[in-house]
Amino acid sequence: MRNIFTTLLMIVFFGAMAQNITVVQINAKWNKVNDFKITDLPSSVKYKFAYLEDQNNEVKSQIQAVPVIIVYKGSEPVKQWNANLSFKLEVKEEDIIAAVRAVQ
Repeated sequence: MRNIFTTLLMIVFFGAMAQNITVVQINAKWNKVNDFKITDLPSSVKYKFAYLEDQNNEVKSQIQAVPVIIVYKGSEPVKQWNANLSFKLEVKEEDIIAAVRAVQ
């Protein structure tokens, strides 16, 4: 019983110490055609997608162009890609994955 408790405590401790990596994509509903497909993220990375129209005013005021992809380590943004004037992201999926691996 003591070994099980120790093992469980270690798992919780190391889980709390690990930095969570999250990739967030925000786009506009009118720009759905330019959603960026990300298919090969490591399984430990969380991926979230949201529409700009569904966000609060604070988030809306911080987004300059859509789509945008932001990599977070914990609650801190560490890398960001913004669309150009064509409302498309000019980034390769490999670049996003490389950025994720660099912060893990």
